[in-house]
Amino acid sequence: MKTPLLITAILVIIIIAGAVTYLAVSVNGGPESALMNARELFMRNVTVTYKFVISSTLVINNNEFPGIPGVPFQTGPLMGIVTISRTPINDATVINGTFSFRHFMGSGINFNVALWRYDNELCYAMELNFMGPQTTTHCIPYVNLTKYVILALNESKYVGKGTWNGKTTYCFTATLTLTPTQGGLQGFPMIMNITELCILSNGVPTNMTIYLYPAYQSEFGGMFMNINMTLISYSFTFNQREFMKITRGLIP
Repeated sequence: MKTPLLITAILVIIIIAGAVTYLAVSVNGGPESALMNARELFMRNVTVTYKFVISSTLVINNNEFPGIPGVPFQTGPLMGIVTISRTPINDATVINGTFSFRHFMGSGINFNVALWRYDNELCYAMELNFMGPQTTTHCIPYVNLTKYVILALNESKYVGKGTWNGKTTYCFTATLTLTPTQGGLQGFPMIMNITELCILSNGVPTNMTIYLYPAYQSEFGGMFMNINMTLISYSFTFNQREFMKITRGLIP
């Protein structure tokens, strides 16, 4: 009888020790706590608004004249403001905002997207105001989009502190390869080089600088993309009204 009681006592001690450690990390703050809370954002309602700039460069390989490097073609940066609102219920997400190209600053394009899980499918509804209103609704085999974020957080290395609106942030870097076998990602393997990922102690990312490029160059060349995002505001809520508006009445 003593052996089962001893095992039970040990298990209780382990559970209590784990809970105390978790609480200590959460209360004391620091980079470990920030990463932990960032992972747990997917288990709570959250709405974040960012301003963003996306630049891309297409490099065409020179196969005719040896010694002459590839020719780069840089597109005008895409910039704007985006709000992302998410709830863990059915992985429901609302993304809306405005973007424009630098060369066409007067032609802002509004967009609204809702995503949700339905059985084994990932469904989305989209509204785009480009050359007139455009709408579409479609479902595809389920893809776990959040796994890439979790993968990046798991690979993150702490590099120092920063600030956002007077609050301390904890900054990280990470490099990972996104392969076609990871969650339904299609096409060639891509390298995601995160040179800056700063997070508040509550887990909300404030600054991100990401470089995306193919792991292997094709004979024709490749596309290189740079993404910069800066937090404007956040709240721990879900924009259900906007979700219902885009999906014509669905409730997550």
